[in-house]
Parts: sequence; C-alpha cells; structure tokens
Amino acid sequence: MKAKISRRILFFALILASVSCADFLEPEPTTGISDKRSIYDEKSAVAALNGAYNSLKGSGYYGLDFNFIPYLFADNVKFVGIQTYYKIFVRPNGYGKTSLQSDNSSLGGVWEAIYRTINSANHLIDKIPQVDDPNFTQEERDDILGQAYFIRALSYFDLTRFWGGVQLTLKPTTSPDDVTGIKRSSPEETYEQISADLARAEALLDSKPSRIFVDLGAVQALIARLALYRQEWEKAEAYATRVISNSKYALVKPYSVFYTTKASTESIFELEFTVSEANTSSHWWRPSELGGRYEASLNDVIVGLLKDPDTGGNRGELVLESERRKEIYNGFYWRGQRDDPEYLFRIAEQYLIRAEARAHRGNLSGSLDDLNVVRARADVTPLPADRYDSLDKALQALEDERRIEFAVENHRFFDLRRTNRLNAVLGEDEGYLFPIPINQLDRDPYLEPNPSN
Repeated sequence: MKAKISRRILFFALILASVSCADFLEPEPTTGISDKRSIYDEKSAVAALNGAYNSLKGSGYYGLDFNFIPYLFADNVKFVGIQTYYKIFVRPNGYGKTSLQSDNSSLGGVWEAIYRTINSANHLIDKIPQVDDPNFTQEERDDILGQAYFIRALSYFDLTRFWGGVQLTLKPTTSPDDVTGIKRSSPEETYEQISADLARAEALLDSKPSRIFVDLGAVQALIARLALYRQEWEKAEAYATRVISNSKYALVKPYSVFYTTKASTESIFELEFTVSEANTSSHWWRPSELGGRYEASLNDVIVGLLKDPDTGGNRGELVLESERRKEIYNGFYWRGQRDDPEYLFRIAEQYLIRAEARAHRGNLSGSLDDLNVVRARADVTPLPADRYDSLDKALQALEDERRIEFAVENHRFFDLRRTNRLNAVLGEDEGYLFPIPINQLDRDPYLEPNPSN
C-alpha cells in the first residue's frame, strides 16, 4: 500500500510541475467551468484533481484575495498601497465600520474563485466512479474522491465564512447560468452539507507522508475547525485530539521554522507554490525594494505584541524590515523567488481549538495546558492559573493568543465574528457578512442579498 501511495504522490508532483503559472493566476471570469479535461482514465483523473488544487491556489482564493480581504477588515494589518479596490477596507485608526461595496472587483473575484473550485470538485465526484480503466484501482479512486470531497467542503466552509448560507451546487456545470435559480441555503444547512462531505472524505482517506495533498489528518483538522464554528465543543475537542495525537504532526521551535521550512511537522496541509508557479500574495506583501508591491503591512499594535517577549516571544521573528526604506513587512513571504507556501492547517491551531472547546466544557485546567503548550513553543512565560480561573478569563486569553499566533493567517476577523466580538473590538456590526457581489445579484433574482448590500 505504501508503494502505491508513493507512486500516486510522485505522479501528482509530476503533474503539478507541468502546469503553468497562468493556469491559476489568470482565473476564468465566470462562476461556471467547462469540463476542459475529460475524466476517462487514471491519468486524466489526476490531472483534474490537480486542477482543483490549482483553483485553491488561484489569486481570487488562497493565492491572495480570500486571505487579503479579512486581513484588512481586522486589526492586525494596515493598508499602505495604492490599489483602489483595497482602499475601501481600511478602518480609520484601526477600528470603526467600513463601507465595502458589492461592486468591489476583489470581492467578486473571491466568490467566482471559490465556486470555480467547487465545480472542479463536483466534476471529480460525479465522474470518478464512472471511469472505465483497469489500471485505476479502487484505492486510487477512493483517494482522489476523498480529496475532492474535502476540497468541496473547505470551499463551502469558506463561502459561509464570507457570506453566510449560500447556494449549494452539487453537480458539475458548464456555464454560470447553470447555478442560477437556486435559493440560498441557511448557514446551518450549508454546514450540514460541509459535514456530510467531510464524513465521506474521512471514510475514504488514510494518512499520507505528503503535506501538500489532502489526507486524513487534514480532514480531521477541518472537522475540528467546523465544530469550533458550530460550537460543538465535544466534537471539536475529540477531533483536535485525534490530530494532536497523530505522530505525523508536532510543533516546531522556534516559531519561524514552520514558515521558513516547507512541509515541516507543524504543517497539516499547505498549498505548494514554485518559482514558476509563484505565490501572488508574496508580491503584494513584499516591499518595493525587494521587488514587491507593498500593499499591506503589519500595524503598530500587532508589531508591538509580536516583539514583546511577554506576549510574542520568538514569534517576533515574523516582523521583518527592509534595509533601505525600513518598511515593516510580513515575514511569511520572505522568499525572493516567491515560492512561499500557504498554510491552511497547522498543529498549533488544533491545540487552541481544543483549548477553547475544553474551556467551554468546564475543563479549565486542560484548556490552560493546551494554551501553554503554544506559548512554550514561542518562549512565552506560561499563563498562571489565577489568570485563567473563569470562562471569561479563559476566552479572553485564547482570543489574545490566537491574535498573535495567527497574526498574518486568515483567522482574526472570523474569530471575532464567531465569538460575537466584532463590535467590542472593531466597532463593526455583530455578525457582519460581506455583501453579495452585485454582478451575481444582477444575474440571479433568486439570490438574496446580505444586510451589507
């Protein structure tokens, strides 16, 4: 079995290496996708799966805007550039309401990119069982199907984080018009679909040595995150424990090792970029003297928290400064060749998910232990029990720790919304959802707007 898995991983890697950067940096301007690669044998199935991974890496999704918009909506990142369609996200003095418009092109690009990814997954889910190829083993079919179910689940989870309940399309389409006329599901109905897809993925997948393809650990990590959002504390604790107990994953020290070393033991699932398939985000974060656009930087508050030994510890290494202009920038994107990975799931998050779940279940001691594991890795003094002896204190400590641990990862805005802290921290309406892109509303009278529209 290990030989088959190794052969499959090598095959995936060769396919990835053969795909040009333009395949994912220039996304199609529609929410529907034609079935460009007919799925008829093992090789074409792998090529189609690779297409789904490329969709995840697209500039409208994890390659840039899906991360960039929530960064600018929260309070760790400040806008320092000139791109007009990002200026609207800037909060005066780091707080207060924004006025994001539904015709914002970057927002519309996120919607289209995620539905494009869903459609790629739908093609795989629909067609893999029908492939007639004696060399395409059931084990290989199950593995590709499991990854497709995960990718669809992650995509719907991310749509829900941006817009709430959305239109559920579970069959492949060839035109954007094929997804019109579908009423939005409620957030809970959308979560149920995500949960069903993850259950299928969990049953189909096993563990892989690779961290750039979805395996059982990645599925369990997303199940834990979904349970956190749904406040299913027992399930969140159970699944985070499964991931933490997996010997494949371990915190690395110092903190910087996980983003200066590709596929470290910290990583559960990361998206791989190469010199020829560069990470778009890197260009937008890096200072101009290093060849970037420098559209965003870390604000003074988070820089102070990261640099403070009592809060940031060795996480202060995340803050970099250009030599000539002394511009502060995000150390995640330090590679001059712009092949920095995007870290979708890592083990530190699982410790903090379990800590939050345990706190809600009344196990403050166990919760504090998990929090202090993360702090110890950062060389931060353990938080004493007298600062963690009530649920309110524990939740505040966890909010503070998550803000620093994931300073430039896509969590802060969504954390504040799911815990009903948007107004207290950012001055924003509680439960704020991004406006539905106006071009989607114009196309489809069945698509209901959000209050922010």
